[in-house]
Amino acid sequence: MSFKNSEWFNLNEIKDGVWFISDKTGANCYLVEGETKSLLIDTGWGLANLSDLVGSITSLPINVVFTHGHPDHVNGAFQFSDLYIKSEDVKLMEMFYIKETRKQIINRFKEILPSDFSIYDWVNAQITNPSPVSDGYIFDLGNRKLKVIECPGHTAGSICLLDIRDETLFSGDSLLAKPVLMNLETSMGLKTYLKSIKHVNTFADDFNIILSGHDDKPVDPIVIGELISGVSDIIQGKIKGKIEKTRFGDALAYKFEHTAINYNEEGL
Repeated sequence: MSFKNSEWFNLNEIKDGVWFISDKTGANCYLVEGETKSLLIDTGWGLANLSDLVGSITSLPINVVFTHGHPDHVNGAFQFSDLYIKSEDVKLMEMFYIKETRKQIINRFKEILPSDFSIYDWVNAQITNPSPVSDGYIFDLGNRKLKVIECPGHTAGSICLLDIRDETLFSGDSLLAKPVLMNLETSMGLKTYLKSIKHVNTFADDFNIILSGHDDKPVDPIVIGELISGVSDIIQGKIKGKIEKTRFGDALAYKFEHTAINYNEEGL
């Protein structure tokens, strides 16, 4: 599958050796290049040739790590071979490689697919077995290392990645300026999420920007403090969100100054 990447992907080198890659659907990936390896963080929906785009940027061997197992992050995994994910999200990831599931998903995008896109190939795509990562796992790229920080909440196997050299946190969907979705079937309770973001916050001195799975620009780390305080207040009943209709059903939505959260009352 070939496609003019400029028509599908928005590519920007935001730091030396760090590329922001966003697609038409608003799903973000990040390519981090070291001296000996490169690390691709998430793969989007896989609706255009991300592999070719990445190959045009770096000739180094590529590890691919997933911040969690949702389809807008893992459905391009079939274009790569050296995959890594937290074990708790392996089954979630595999669910989105079931043919019937992929047939349902692709119907959403029929109006925007590239002209040479093969629905048959996409629906029948398979992935290599991913290797597990856990808290503290290090991706050593040569002159830079990225550390895995477990952050269960949005999903059971959600992680963040800390680029120690560049003081950058890649947060997936766990920390956003856009609403953090904790109202999904795969979401865990707010108490679990609160414990997770407190854990991430123990590394606060090691990063000064957050690169998320859906925001179109870097996120101010101030969102972590807002979420810790706000989620704690929600759990304690001090504040409560307003009911909003979302594409994932009704949710309680609470907006803070720099971020927001969607949740269900039964999911505290």
